[in-house]
Amino acid sequence: MATSVTASTEKNLTLVFAGNMPDIGSNTYGTYTGLAGLLEKMRTEHSPTIFTFAGGSLGPSPLSSLDRGSHIIDILNTLEPDLMTLTKREFSYFEDELTLRSYEAAFPMISSNLFDPITNGNLEGILTSLIVEKGNTKVGFISILDEEVVTEYLLKRVSIFEPRQIIQQQISFLKQQGAELMVLVYSKERDYYQTLISENKIDFALRIVSEMEEYQPNKVYSISSQEPFMLLRMSWQTNSKAKNLTIEAPKIYYSYPPSKSTTSLLVDEYNQRLERLLSQKIGVFGSEVQTSRSLIRTMEMPFGNFIADALRHYAKADIGLINGGAIRGDKIYTEGAFITRRDIATELPFRSHVTVLSLTGEQLKQALENSVSEVELAEGRFLQVSGVSFTYSIKKPVGERIQTIYINGRTLEPKRKYSVSTSDYLANGGDGYAVFLDTQHLERNNQKPPLITDVAIRMIQRQKTILPKIEFRIKRVIE
Repeated sequence: MATSVTASTEKNLTLVFAGNMPDIGSNTYGTYTGLAGLLEKMRTEHSPTIFTFAGGSLGPSPLSSLDRGSHIIDILNTLEPDLMTLTKREFSYFEDELTLRSYEAAFPMISSNLFDPITNGNLEGILTSLIVEKGNTKVGFISILDEEVVTEYLLKRVSIFEPRQIIQQQISFLKQQGAELMVLVYSKERDYYQTLISENKIDFALRIVSEMEEYQPNKVYSISSQEPFMLLRMSWQTNSKAKNLTIEAPKIYYSYPPSKSTTSLLVDEYNQRLERLLSQKIGVFGSEVQTSRSLIRTMEMPFGNFIADALRHYAKADIGLINGGAIRGDKIYTEGAFITRRDIATELPFRSHVTVLSLTGEQLKQALENSVSEVELAEGRFLQVSGVSFTYSIKKPVGERIQTIYINGRTLEPKRKYSVSTSDYLANGGDGYAVFLDTQHLERNNQKPPLITDVAIRMIQRQKTILPKIEFRIKRVIE
């Protein structure tokens, strides 16, 4: 006679998953105050609740450019995460700053495939995996970093391991420690993740993405900057090897009002501090200006032209270059709107310095090839340019896409030297610009180079009203 399943064999768990929240001044999507309200509501329910913060938030933002993300940790401490996982953005200010943030945090940070030769293990302050115990349930967490973080953020010390073997090792280790559910947190999709899920080695996965995609893999739950937190309600059978795990992701509202004002008061305090520092009006937009991520990384945009122009004019160089990934506002400014220092800090949060290089025409062509090598993916390496006009075709192989190049109206000369004003990030090989590593730096009177934000602000103050426009500097041709 079959034994009936009784209520005591069923377990329930609620998981709040949040991340991709670097700008505390943004009220467009979910806020930390709204997240506090959601957590407060869930934690009063009978089902145990785990709060997983998926990172993507220590930078970049106007305030993190000043305190390297300390305010985010301060705010998170009021929300009491059970754990925080790491994404590429946590390395915006390099390894040692991340270690400092881990000491400030009243919660554990984890990353499973990160290696630091100084410790001969994980980065100091970071755990390799974690079991979160709530009630009588143990949940194991494994967190995977993208290997691109090393080249994108110019990390000189740490390495990122291919995760397949590490995941298997951590699954075995966490099961030995009594983990009942196994959770994988990641950003970049890999073909074997679904295999791990279908084989029940991973019960479900949490993913942090730049933009929400229509297709969601089985038992993978994603958040993005547009939808920065979500709620998962799950139940499973303890007397079944298969568990029969069911997960629901109910629609939530992003403005739950918390009864306790701790988080909202802290957020307000930081925003007021930032307002005092950056509220000064410096100019006016003479036309509508967009800094949409999907546009600034795929085509010529007026604001990108303005920043590249500012770089070129400051250095009196032949050419100005800025990567689309350096422009982060993702905003629309209306005609007649005032421009504040905060706007520029929002658009250029990395505090990069101007660097002037001497490149041959052939090296410049290589740089432009790198610019359009991943344009279909809207990667940050796509250049906004000044003093240059070029055409390219995505139907050509990578490395052979550039069709024509003109420098200030004249055909590029491969052996001629051109002066190029750009960011220290690109000059040091960031975003795949290794070609810049083999170039001469043109010093300017032995003075410390200014921040690109300061160069942009000075140009706005001189012009008072800026009217950047499309000038057909970059054209995609169909061939």
